[in-house]
Amino acid sequence: MICSVIIVNYNTGNMLKTVVAAALSNQGVDRIIVVDNNSTDNSMSQLGEHSKLLKYYRKTNHGFAASCNYGSQFTNSEYLLFLNPDCIITTNTISTLITSLQQHTKAAIIGCRVNNPDNSEQRACRRRLPTLWRAIKTFTKLERLGKYCHCLAGVNLNHLPMPQNTTKVEAISGACILIKARVFKQIHGFDEKFPLHFEDLDLFKRILNQGYEILFNPNIAIIHYQGLSSQHNSRVPALKKQGLIRYFQKHCSPPAYLTIKMLAKII
Repeated sequence: MICSVIIVNYNTGNMLKTVVAAALSNQGVDRIIVVDNNSTDNSMSQLGEHSKLLKYYRKTNHGFAASCNYGSQFTNSEYLLFLNPDCIITTNTISTLITSLQQHTKAAIIGCRVNNPDNSEQRACRRRLPTLWRAIKTFTKLERLGKYCHCLAGVNLNHLPMPQNTTKVEAISGACILIKARVFKQIHGFDEKFPLHFEDLDLFKRILNQGYEILFNPNIAIIHYQGLSSQHNSRVPALKKQGLIRYFQKHCSPPAYLTIKMLAKII
């Protein structure tokens, strides 16, 4: 068993069946695990049946991190691909990422180029981990000036030229994360105390703390129709702030945490 794809769904409409079909077309896929967070639309009923498709329905919305962990318990695959329900991968995405990961023995996670529907690079495609100064620049939009002055760049690295080859980074897009399953289990998966957002950055931070590397492969691209699930949730902005605060509380100094906690009230 090579790779299991785990998709957490919440009211993504017609998009989900397209995402699942694209994932099923990939070589090396052992199974597709779709965990539904109590959707109220017909997205799950459109999936139909497939020998590699497993569907799980949760009676309440437990959040992204918790449902990713929930889905991961139903597979013994060597690799896990956590894929957003609004991401379309190509037929060779998974095999290419696995091959790249196998060539770097110290690496535990790999991501790829994540594009907008117009094929432009999404801002969070390749990133650094948050620091106080980087977070301030990102959340005050100062980082948009990073392409003119690199000292103003925040967490995102899209102000830099796209690398030509697979390279080490601190963080990739949370929309498409391929990870070695044994490492995911070793660090006990996603931290379920993150309600929404920043659970991916927390995962990356803990991976790096264990001495593993994170890779970015620019030579494979997927399309991310960003925000299909979050557009149905009016609490998303508040949940993002909660995630930001928890990240700083968990990984940064007390002064940085208190500063972010204060700024979150006015941002």
